[in-house]
Amino acid sequence: MANKKDFARAFWICAAVTAISAIVSASFSLAALLGPGQSDVNAMYAASRSISLPLVVLALLYFRSRAGIAALALTMGLVQLLDAVIGILSHDPFKTYGPLVLALINFASLAWLLRTSQDA
Repeated sequence: MANKKDFARAFWICAAVTAISAIVSASFSLAALLGPGQSDVNAMYAASRSISLPLVVLALLYFRSRAGIAALALTMGLVQLLDAVIGILSHDPFKTYGPLVLALINFASLAWLLRTSQDA
């Protein structure tokens, strides 16, 4: 059975991994939006969604919401996994392996968080 220290460690690691994943996603969306060429409306929509995710992580950290961090960790894991699929389809190893590794780390930290008991 996990103790409170194990739960706290799992929570903060999952939150940190989720925040890093959200920030990476937002950074790439902003880079696409602010890059050379005209601003694409689709890039604007993608950036607005990607920028929202790190802000939600901050709010969930403030409230110390285990369920919220778990839900966002799952969301970011899926986002990174789908980004890896896009990398595979575009035959770009950098856009495949980076998101895939980040997705796996996200899912592993989520599994650890869910296996620890808050009541320990």
